Formats: sequence, structure tokens, C-alpha cells
Amino acid sequence: MGYCMQQISCNFDIEKENVKKALEALKALDPAKDGAHGGSRHETWFSWVDTETYQNAETLHDAMIEWKWKIDTDEETGDVENIFFVGEKLGDDPILFNAIAPFVKKGSYIEMQGEEGDRWRWVFDGKKCHELSPEIKWPEVPVTSKEEK
Repeated sequence: MGYCMQQISCNFDIEKENVKKALEALKALDPAKDGAHGGSRHETWFSWVDTETYQNAETLHDAMIEWKWKIDTDEETGDVENIFFVGEKLGDDPILFNAIAPFVKKGSYIEMQGEEGDRWRWVFDGKKCHELSPEIKWPEVPVTSKEEK
């Protein structure tokens, strides 16, 4: 089971000096303590993620791939300049994004759409990640005046 989602757009950046810090924050996530939703009676893990793989990753790229997110790094600057969802279903992504949020450039966002058409953005403010839903406003039907009849 699970809730399918797809990425619509993004503007996502991590400066080179923060890449290693983001990796350390990600590797420090502990499913038993940090709100993981996957697991059984005797063991807990983040949904769709192998704990041992991300905790032993040597690069941020490798750790993020285990969470079903691919990052692109600028070869010249070393900055992370893009992110792509390579999974199928929503997991514990908000936990991931809150862990690395202090290292993601303020104003970055990832826009997603769920299987039932719901849309949302994960938006980074330089400290935390916030999940925002759009407001849809339908225009009012114009009133026909007596002269237009």
C-alpha cells in the first residue's frame, strides 16, 4: 500500500559548505527516535528506506538515493542545485527534509502531486521545512445586468 506521488517542479539548493553537514544530519536520523512510520512489532524503519544503507552512505547523493531522492551537484562549485523524486510513494519524506532543512538554501521548494490530484510544496525557510497546500479560488460568475438582456 501507500500513497503514490510525483514531482511537479522544484527550486532546490544546498551550498557546498553545507553538503557534508546535511549528510551528517541525515545519517543521524534514528527510526526508533525520530518518528518513523514503517516497521513491525520488534523493529522500526523509515517507510521505503533501508536504515543501514543511508547511515553508512559516504556521500549525500548516496544517502538521498536511499530515500528515493536524486540530487544534482554542480561539478565546478560543488553546490547541490536540483532534486528529483525517483520513488513511487510518499514515505517519511517530511522527516528527511526537516533533518536537512537547516542546510538547504532559504526559499528552496519541492512541489508534488498525489495520486488523487492533491498538490503541496515542501518549502525551506533556512531552518525548517514546511508543507504548504495551495489555495484554489474560483472566480465568481458575472452578474448579467438588465441592459445586457
